[in-house]
Amino acid sequence: MAAEVGDCHEVNSLAVEGWHVARQGWLTRWLSMGIVVALATPALADSTQDKKLDPLQWAVVDSLRYPERTTPQELLEAAIRAASVEALEPTLEFLEKFDDAFAAEPNKEETLAALGGYFQTPELSRFQRFLKRTAPAEQVDAVTFLMNGIQAAAQKKRIDADRLNKAAVDLQSNDIFTRQKAANTLMEGGTYALPMLIDLLMETGSDHNRLSESKSEFRSRKLTEEIIGQLGERGVRALVAWLGSDDFKRFPGIIDALNILVDSRCLPAGRTTNPNASAELDVASVLFAPAFIPELGDSTRSAAMRLLVKLEQQGLTDFSGEPFTKDLACRMLTTKLDELLTPHGIPSTDSLTEETTSNISPQPAVEQYLWVTDTNRPEIRYLPPNACRSLRAGHIARDLSGLGCALPNTVRLVLLAQSEALLVFEKSPSSALNTLPVEVMTGALRGPEGFSTELTAEVLNDALDRSIPLAAAVAARAIRKSGKNTSLTNSTIQSPLVRALAAPSTLVQFEASQTLAVTSPQLPFSGSSRLLNRLLYFANSSGIDEALIVHPNHDTTEFLKSSISQYGFVPSSVSNGRLCIRKVRQSPDLRLIILSARLPDLSASEVVELLQQESLGRQLPILVMLDPLDDNKACRQRTRLVLRLHDLGNAMLTDRLDSQFFPTLKSTTNGEEVIPPRFPETLTRITGPQAIDAGWRQEQRKNRLQRASIALTILEQLGYDGWDIREAFPVAHNGLTHSETFNPAMQLLANMPSPAAQRSLFDLAWAPDLDKRIRKKAVDSLGTSLEQHGILLPNSTLRIINDMYNEDNHRDDSSISRDLVALFQPPKK
Repeated sequence: MAAEVGDCHEVNSLAVEGWHVARQGWLTRWLSMGIVVALATPALADSTQDKKLDPLQWAVVDSLRYPERTTPQELLEAAIRAASVEALEPTLEFLEKFDDAFAAEPNKEETLAALGGYFQTPELSRFQRFLKRTAPAEQVDAVTFLMNGIQAAAQKKRIDADRLNKAAVDLQSNDIFTRQKAANTLMEGGTYALPMLIDLLMETGSDHNRLSESKSEFRSRKLTEEIIGQLGERGVRALVAWLGSDDFKRFPGIIDALNILVDSRCLPAGRTTNPNASAELDVASVLFAPAFIPELGDSTRSAAMRLLVKLEQQGLTDFSGEPFTKDLACRMLTTKLDELLTPHGIPSTDSLTEETTSNISPQPAVEQYLWVTDTNRPEIRYLPPNACRSLRAGHIARDLSGLGCALPNTVRLVLLAQSEALLVFEKSPSSALNTLPVEVMTGALRGPEGFSTELTAEVLNDALDRSIPLAAAVAARAIRKSGKNTSLTNSTIQSPLVRALAAPSTLVQFEASQTLAVTSPQLPFSGSSRLLNRLLYFANSSGIDEALIVHPNHDTTEFLKSSISQYGFVPSSVSNGRLCIRKVRQSPDLRLIILSARLPDLSASEVVELLQQESLGRQLPILVMLDPLDDNKACRQRTRLVLRLHDLGNAMLTDRLDSQFFPTLKSTTNGEEVIPPRFPETLTRITGPQAIDAGWRQEQRKNRLQRASIALTILEQLGYDGWDIREAFPVAHNGLTHSETFNPAMQLLANMPSPAAQRSLFDLAWAPDLDKRIRKKAVDSLGTSLEQHGILLPNSTLRIINDMYNEDNHRDDSSISRDLVALFQPPKK
């Protein structure tokens, strides 16, 4: 599964004068941005004159200038020392000299790595903070690139596989200095040195009762154990993730390393002291499968069993006095998976993602070890909380499958975890679901007796109970696509699908709508009106990104409309909270709501709470715009809003100042600096980084139009099955304005027993300025409607037809006009 997440650890070779570094020190990407260009003049030559230095500062600066420093390390150290006494101009002077010295280095990557090994991170951070406070922005950016490059190059060197492999060989040397250097190298590598250390453990006697054959092996093993014992909690997490891989031949060594860490008391906090224990994998939970699966080998099973016994003796797991059997392992793993597949099983964020662009803030994430096949070692990734939970649940689900645990509840939980894993790592789950092969879906939902629509419906019901929308969407689609006949009266299948129509996810609602229309096309049944309502909702898409502005003041509304339109949104407006809620229920294209903090009917917090109804299908991002009056009376109104909206994750307080939407000028010592608008950053904070990704937004618009086309087609089919679909006329008429929905909208109008539907088709057929092919389709559709429902057109339209019949010469194509008139002529005898 780690390979599906993608290997973002890839590090390209350093360009001669180009580099750029991502936020995490271990995640390096070299781009074409020259250090020489970044640090050289005019960036440093244009610095402002420093303030007059006091005698102490001059004493420090003079001591740094003499004797003369020439190497990059000496010059950077001088710059850092000058910055420590807040001497800006000497600091910039030393940086310029550093730039010249660095440009002369033959191996720049090695030089950066050496600098990273020499300087400590805290002093580099203090250096950056001083420059951010005193130096111009260009110089700060250049030095920031340099600092990131130093730290990344040092980290790349520390975790280099060839270097660590050589150190593992040197650890077995007879020379004490060679061994000491190798041990230091392996300790610097941290968890990235684990593959080498595991191999050493297995080579020098990982079996419990095996005696080392030589003093050298005994010494190497003791050194290896000492290094592993210092890895601490990170080592435990890396080894636990490693047991979720298919590197089965190393399992004995991995469990042996876990044994060492248990003896070193490096396990994470237990259930009684760790509030997030239910969201994490403990050591015992990943040892049950290795202890009982025969295919893993006797050495793995015995090592796992010994460690489990030790964990129970130390009170780190509890077997409740029962004999340790396979059935007990199944029950304990089922309990663990049950905990993971709940909202409490979603881990809390503890890190930030990398900063992809200058105006996008890093997003909260969870630090998680993954087994990376390309590098053959566990590595750190920063994942969204749901993806991290799915990864851990997938580990337990795999172990339960390997153990052959077949209890009904266990099977449902395993299928639930497997189905969520199909989409959780996708950037656009809806697009991925559309291209997911049927065999993959049914394979993920295959129980001990094969795929079953009844069992899949139970998984769908569990997914709704546990708020796992991706698994629910996969289950609903699998029921429809499996090709198995489903009984019309089977409430086991129908009830979860009807319930899914009110799920807090438009993806789940849409998949359930399609499946329910296929499995239960005949009326009446419980939930049929809800199904029609959801189909009308999805069919109403126009393929735009709509922003709804809710404000009672007309001038402010117009200002916000003009401001928001430059960011790709099509603005619409209402004046109160009730109209806002009605609009949200009708439009699938709404992507953003800008809500006034002061409304004439409902309070802003009431509107936000009403918009959180699960039946609406999604949590729309809401920007609550503060009013200037909110500053009155000691900002009490603002304080109340902050308190009421604190726990509502989809709402955020902001302002409507010009700087929110438009660039502004800021006076600096170098002149005027253009400050970009704050709205992209605001939008990112409330909706995520994809909100300003033009490609992602275009894909979502395309998906909504595709859903509209499918919904219109389903409505047409339901009309053939006897449903009253006259309520669908507005959405069908709207569908005529888009090429993606034109054909299904016209077919729906043809199948609709409505005068308005026939009039719409007649208007298309009669319009001389339209393309002939469109008019011909309209004539054919109108003929179908007349054949099914008779003439429902009003008298005014019939008079137009009589005039066309009496005209000798038509203004447009005579064949189309004759075909149109012929529809209303009585058949020849």
